[in-house]
Amino acid sequence: MGTADSDGSCGSQETPGVEAATLDAADRKSSSVAEATTLDAADPNPSSAAQDATLDPADRKASSAAQVATLTPTDRKPSSSAQATSGPPGGRAHPPRDIFVEVLGFDVPRSHRARWGPVITAAKRLGTRGLSPLQRWVLDRQLRFDLRLRALIRQPERTLPELAREELGRLADPRPVGAVGRWLPSVPGLEAQRAWNLAVVALLSRPGWPLRTEGAAEALDALETRCDVLSHEAGAVGLSLWRELWRRQVAFNHATVRLLRHLLGVARPAVLLPAPVGYTRDALEREAHEVRDATAALTRLERRPLISLVTPAWETPVDVLRACVASVRAQVYPHWELCIVDDGSRSAAVADTLREAAAGDARIRFERLESNQGIARATNAALALATGDYVGFLDHDDLLAPHALAEVALRLGEAPDADVVYSDEDKVDAQGLRFAPYLKPSLSPELLRAVNYVCHFLVVRASLLREVGCIRPGFEGAQDHDLLLRLMERTRRFEHIPRVLYHWRTLPGSTATDASAKPAASEAGRRAVAEHLARMGEGGSVETVSPGLYRIRHPLVGRPRVSVLLSEAPTESELTALLAFTDDLDVEVRVPVSSPAASSTGNAIRVQVDAAATPGAVANQLLREARGELILVLEAGTLPTGPGWLRELASQASRPGVGVVGARIVSPWGLVLDAGLRFDAEGRVLRPFAGLFDPTLGAFGGSHWPRDVRAVSSACAMIRREVLESLGGWDAAFTSDEARGVDLCLRASEAGLRVLYAPHARLVRTRSQDDAPEATHDADRLREAWVRAGRTDPTGHPRLGFLQTP
Repeated sequence: MGTADSDGSCGSQETPGVEAATLDAADRKSSSVAEATTLDAADPNPSSAAQDATLDPADRKASSAAQVATLTPTDRKPSSSAQATSGPPGGRAHPPRDIFVEVLGFDVPRSHRARWGPVITAAKRLGTRGLSPLQRWVLDRQLRFDLRLRALIRQPERTLPELAREELGRLADPRPVGAVGRWLPSVPGLEAQRAWNLAVVALLSRPGWPLRTEGAAEALDALETRCDVLSHEAGAVGLSLWRELWRRQVAFNHATVRLLRHLLGVARPAVLLPAPVGYTRDALEREAHEVRDATAALTRLERRPLISLVTPAWETPVDVLRACVASVRAQVYPHWELCIVDDGSRSAAVADTLREAAAGDARIRFERLESNQGIARATNAALALATGDYVGFLDHDDLLAPHALAEVALRLGEAPDADVVYSDEDKVDAQGLRFAPYLKPSLSPELLRAVNYVCHFLVVRASLLREVGCIRPGFEGAQDHDLLLRLMERTRRFEHIPRVLYHWRTLPGSTATDASAKPAASEAGRRAVAEHLARMGEGGSVETVSPGLYRIRHPLVGRPRVSVLLSEAPTESELTALLAFTDDLDVEVRVPVSSPAASSTGNAIRVQVDAAATPGAVANQLLREARGELILVLEAGTLPTGPGWLRELASQASRPGVGVVGARIVSPWGLVLDAGLRFDAEGRVLRPFAGLFDPTLGAFGGSHWPRDVRAVSSACAMIRREVLESLGGWDAAFTSDEARGVDLCLRASEAGLRVLYAPHARLVRTRSQDDAPEATHDADRLREAWVRAGRTDPTGHPRLGFLQTP
């Protein structure tokens, strides 16, 4: 949707490219966009200069080579060798070195000074040649601390707090001893590094397993400020050379904090998107094939509706505006009109350019407003010019793919009752390089309330658009999100075209480049969601999680009893950790045991079961004895890390029309294990985002976004008792927990109930799982259930292999 301030219509919304851009510049100190990427292994020798190209000069406190390497290459679970960070399109991702080992050494970055930069860089590199012995002496004891810290946080165990206190604590003082200490009594940075070490020890020594999230963000923010151990050494003699000596250690400190943020569940999203150059090449090839296919299909199209494109323009650079208009004139579908309004631009060039375009093509309709009216009124002015059956929204600085309108017309031919049609999108820079693709699901009411994932390219039936009141003033920056919510209240006939038909241009100051550029737009989006809830008669409060991403806290009436059905008996420490966070709900825990001698204690009620029974049979027996209104199936050893998780699941499961609700489950070292389940074209179960850092933002959205899903993991899933009993409980014929849980979700969907992924309920799986292959019997029966459910997964995408997760 066009904008009256040279900004994209979805600017306030958290799409993959937007959040990637939000992590740019200043944010990269604490959350590098490269922190959790699967990087191009084709370039084994990255230069620090090339790596620094992705950082603004002010952010180059440490070389990118050092900052990137949070984990060794073998620690990552890559989903594709082609995946890389988004970052600025001109930046190139490189395979990181193991910064946990290579603290010794030098990475002098190129100076950013235009005139004397090469001279300064050469002088620094020359000066570091003789510093290696000194660096070894200074960092000898620190290296021992680093190596032990690396080992502990790469594979955190239940004894991590004790090990941190006992082992790391003894190694925390990096100051040289003996003869070396007498020769180096006052090395700049040593005292600050010692303070940083002690702060890490204190953080990891806190009681409780898994590590608690409470207070973690504040503690890590404080630790981040201490990472540069020379920040208070401005007067030190030879500071520039000391900085080179400490550069890799400072980078190690930053990398440690970033990894700890993921471990503790307080990290900014890691951005996982294809490298721009390779993506552009592949996208152009794909687009050429799609254009040929669409052109051929148009010859067989009987219904050819007129599509009106509405575009408000304001102070648009002339070359950008001409490119936008040219992309419309290049459409292979000829039945369109472009209704474009100059929203009182100060520059006469905008109006002159549009008059010239209108004079050359009768399908272009132009009007100029005498004064700036804002995006809502300008868009409505453009809508007043429209005569088409359908209306498409195009920003004044963006580009349509040549087959965009053809694909819309073809889809309308297949689904003539469609009221809303939308497509996938990507971004394009000033040089024409494309990046940050966003491949979307079909209509997901839960996701649309959380983020405007529909965004571009949007086409709406004209009569419905006017019926809902067009664009509402007062929601500038999020006017399209407000419109989509109002449309969803009237119709669920949304059609998604799984092709990239829209290229969102990034310009300086645009929220396509930085979603935090206009905080008022994000607040407008929050108000739009809040008003939507009010119109729907739903209670709840709306919070802004990050620019354009919202969380709804649904009300929970009373104090319902929750029956937790464990998959097997827990240890005493696991039971204690589970009951530590019950959110003041009435909780009982049903524990299956095979021994009749096992006794019940407190809230934990032991239930004797047949040791040979299937998971479904065990769960059904526990259900028969349970007393709760809400049923939570939970894998033993899957534990919460803070309060709020149980109330989140209970409030979601209590909503009318909701069947099953699943949680976000991560590993102790901060990798996604379960974030909802999808199906491929053959009916096999897929785990989106599995093996990636939590949270991750990629071409299919974010692992931290709530959404409608086909199924959720039975490792942690809640359902109302009445719903579960109406579905007949679990199918005891399945031999695995996973299969019987997926089957239940499919049956709930068949019954017209929704299955939701609730990422704000976050748990850690502390037990290792066997990677045993799924039983053929279970796989065949699940495929039959999938066939009964319609053989489709609207929550997925036909191009699931684009960035295939492990």
